[in-house]
Amino acid sequence: MLRDATCSVLIAREARDAEAWPRTVVAGVDGSPESAAAFTLARSLVDRFGGNARAMASGTDQLDREAARAISPELEEQDAPAVEVLVAASESADLIVVGSRGLHGLKALGSVSERVAHQARSSVLVVRPERT
Repeated sequence: MLRDATCSVLIAREARDAEAWPRTVVAGVDGSPESAAAFTLARSLVDRFGGNARAMASGTDQLDREAARAISPELEEQDAPAVEVLVAASESADLIVVGSRGLHGLKALGSVSERVAHQARSSVLVVRPERT
């Protein structure tokens, strides 16, 4: 069986402190399976390298609160669009981790993951779903 070559993408920006990277990892969480994968990966990174992981959500975009709180009971919800929440978090975070629904073509234009990757001040890891 052939596998799709789609993989996660890291947009690496210069670290504020390369010796302590990554101290703060922020995951965008909306309750979707893709955001659960992003938070799981964020937790895995801080478990391995130290630091802390934060789950952040937009209260104004599509948010399944129950599912999001199941992903992270310490969910930080803000009343701003997801892109604004995550870009603002990138000012103090070392890494932003976001899930991608794997959309292509016109459907992908303006996606949260794409816009965060372009606008964030920190590095961004876009977690892509595995295809079989």
